[in-house]
Amino acid sequence: MNINKKDIIKFNQENDQSGEFSNESSLEYALSIIRHKISWLKELSYLLRSILVDHVFEDGNKRTALSLAIYYFEEKQVNIDKEKLTGIIWQISKNNVTNINKIMRLLKDAYN
Repeated sequence: MNINKKDIIKFNQENDQSGEFSNESSLEYALSIIRHKISWLKELSYLLRSILVDHVFEDGNKRTALSLAIYYFEEKQVNIDKEKLTGIIWQISKNNVTNINKIMRLLKDAYN
């Protein structure tokens, strides 16, 4: 997909947040990784890790991550269980899941 920093800031702001960064460099790193030819699920996993584990924004990281994940699944026309996805977002954040492959496996659990 072709997502950039402004798009992700917009997701944060759409969740009634300021879009202010607390760890901008982590997001920049994730965006640099996804510029390479990798699967969309791996792209999403890098972005979610950045937002949820490295706390990219001052506030609203989980809501931003959920909005971004829903966007990715909708763009790829993959049906998901949004309640299950919400739990996965919470789990990644709470357990500080840093392994990209594990995040990908967790996200696959949200498929219908």
